[in-house]
Amino acid sequence: MADKSPAGAFGVKFSEAINYLSGKLPETTMRSDDLAGAVHAKVFTIAGATNISVVNDMHSALKDALASGGTITSFRKDFDRIVAQHGWAYKGKRGWRTSIIFNTNMRSAHMAGRWQQLIANADRRPYLQYRTAGDSRVRPQHRQWNGLIYPITDSFWKTHYPPNGWGCRCTVRAYGQAELDANNLQIAQPFQAKNRTIAGKDGQAKDIVPEGIDQGWDHNVGQSWITPELALGEKLAKLPLEIRGKLTDKTITPAFQTVLNTNFKAFKGSIKQAQGNTQIVGFLDSAMISSIEKMLPEYRLRSTAVTVLDRRTAHLAGTHKAIDAPQQVWPNDWLDALPEHFRNYRAFFYDTIHDSFVIVPQANFNQTIPKIVLRLNQQVKLGSSKVPAVSVVSLGSATKADLSAQQYQLLLGDL
Repeated sequence: MADKSPAGAFGVKFSEAINYLSGKLPETTMRSDDLAGAVHAKVFTIAGATNISVVNDMHSALKDALASGGTITSFRKDFDRIVAQHGWAYKGKRGWRTSIIFNTNMRSAHMAGRWQQLIANADRRPYLQYRTAGDSRVRPQHRQWNGLIYPITDSFWKTHYPPNGWGCRCTVRAYGQAELDANNLQIAQPFQAKNRTIAGKDGQAKDIVPEGIDQGWDHNVGQSWITPELALGEKLAKLPLEIRGKLTDKTITPAFQTVLNTNFKAFKGSIKQAQGNTQIVGFLDSAMISSIEKMLPEYRLRSTAVTVLDRRTAHLAGTHKAIDAPQQVWPNDWLDALPEHFRNYRAFFYDTIHDSFVIVPQANFNQTIPKIVLRLNQQVKLGSSKVPAVSVVSLGSATKADLSAQQYQLLLGDL
């Protein structure tokens, strides 16, 4: 049966846009840039709203507006009610603040849903054309991109798929080869992006984004919705280590941690036959990165994304050790929560004999100490590309005496 739900302003069925907005997890933040842009595809925030009830109610109001085709006028009534109910002292004028909240969320939802449709029809229409609103309000850089055509798989769309900033009204149009030929349209030359550095109030660099794109918007909302951990990994990989660690620290929030856990469980449950695929389960934080740089200066850390290979996943729990070493077997709930242990740990070691690293999670599940063994700078398959990553080698446990042996160099924390 055909989907009879009404179409949005950009030709996207509301069901797809609603799935995007409804799937976000509400969380409090102080600033709009507290999270990396890609994370906003899964985490709903209102900058400056530190009361979770305000965030939850704004989320509900926006979902209702999207489902019913509500306007910004009707949303402003909900906004006023929520502000009065919770006594929220927001910054900025009412008209500006409501416009930012409403338009940002509606625009992102529509374009994320649009991406899902574009991917589904990529066999028939594999090319996308960048299009602006065509008026005097279009930003100069966005006007320069107007009309550019690239395959949907081109890296251009990883950073330049709209919206590309606050108030951006750009969109895309899909073409098949026959349509390109009929209209005498050509694929553009490879795009060479120029980057700009974003500095904080202290003058220190805190982000790097392409020119013409606002901070936090240098990602594809559709891709970030489908594979947020991969989108975040690609973002972090472009940053210097000192920025990468700081952004990781503030981005892996409780809400996004839930997303990582959920996606890892889905990956684990979907494996029928190993095909060499990997799942990102976490990221090295700034403390780990700094400890490696300080204690092991010879190491050139090429990636901070921690991954699990599909062929290893089935063996991670250690059930094959159940008879000879039952204390090595990880309980299923611990395995499902694997991503949490890359933020909640008590010690970080370097194994000088095996050239590997060991993370010791907080708490125990038996009389020994749980451990996660990692190898850095491994080549893994993420999406369609081979890239460097940190790889989980094994899970197990050890005694305090084991980890006090000379082969283990303590880099961070204690037992």
